[in-house]
Amino acid sequence: MGTGLLLWAGSHKAGGGLAGPTCGERAGAAASMWRFARWWGTLTAWALQGGTVRPAAAAGGDVLIVVDIDKRQLTLYRDGRKLRTFPIAAGRPGEPSPVGEWRVRDVGLWPGGPFGARWFGLNVPWGSYGIHGTNNPGSIGTYASLGCIRMFNEHVVTLDHLVAVGTPVKIIGTTEVYYRMPLYKEGDVGQDVVLLQLALRSLGFDPGVADGSYGKSTTRAVRDAELWYGLWPDGRADATVQELAGFRVP
Repeated sequence: MGTGLLLWAGSHKAGGGLAGPTCGERAGAAASMWRFARWWGTLTAWALQGGTVRPAAAAGGDVLIVVDIDKRQLTLYRDGRKLRTFPIAAGRPGEPSPVGEWRVRDVGLWPGGPFGARWFGLNVPWGSYGIHGTNNPGSIGTYASLGCIRMFNEHVVTLDHLVAVGTPVKIIGTTEVYYRMPLYKEGDVGQDVVLLQLALRSLGFDPGVADGSYGKSTTRAVRDAELWYGLWPDGRADATVQELAGFRVP
């Protein structure tokens, strides 16, 4: 995508590979108008500034990014060795950063704007989040973003030769979950699903990647837990399963 204004007919999937950068939770299938307006405004500014989104070249070595939102730090590892730790800004109250195990799905380069010098979009299924630069460097070290991970521009550009599409990103720390559903089943997505997956893993039942998507691996983990505790193994996490996993307080 080059300089210019992007127009299209049809629906927009937040955070799609060529959609341009935006941050924040997507409230179900129909995002609210103010979130759409925020996305459109940032995309328009980004396009007029000559923004590009590109797939990154393959990174060398086994690279891992770990973001600790409690410490407001991003640590870069290669082949299991810590390379460097950077200060970040994380999601503000009501707009939490997504805890879980993600991968970079697109990389953006553009001059200035609220996303600074770089954008590394993440494959979070319930919204659009990424690691990016900033035009508000005073916010680094605080909880100030709409859920994205902000870095100083001079820091985020150093990721260029290490981070590629597919690079794993693990976000850890305290998060906000506004509710827990009485029943979780295959097809559900959300931050609460991540926490359920982590709870199952802590008990020894492998849900696969803690990616917020209740898929076949999570269904198997729930079924294994149900068999272990003598419950009907339907692979659906009802209140009883949630309590046994420590995900829900009785």
